[in-house]
Amino acid sequence: MTTWHKGPPPSIGWWPASKVRDPKCLRWWNGAAWSLDCYSDMRTETAEGRAGFKALVQDNIKWTDRPASWPERSRT
Repeated sequence: MTTWHKGPPPSIGWWPASKVRDPKCLRWWNGAAWSLDCYSDMRTETAEGRAGFKALVQDNIKWTDRPASWPERSRT
C-alpha cells in the first residue's frame, strides 16, 4: 500500500505528487511550491515547461516516496 503525505517533501526535485493520489503523476517541488502535473509520456520539453509553472491550488496535492526504480541519487 502506498503512503501519501501532505505538506512539503524532504527535498527539492521531482516527486510522485497528485491531487488524486495517482502514482504516475509527477510534479516538481521547488522548495516552496508544487508545479503543474507531468506524466512520463509527455515530451521532455512539455514537462520542463510545466515544471516552471506553479499549480494554482497547493493544499490538496499529496506526495509519496520516489519509486525504487529511480536512480539512487534521487533518493532523499
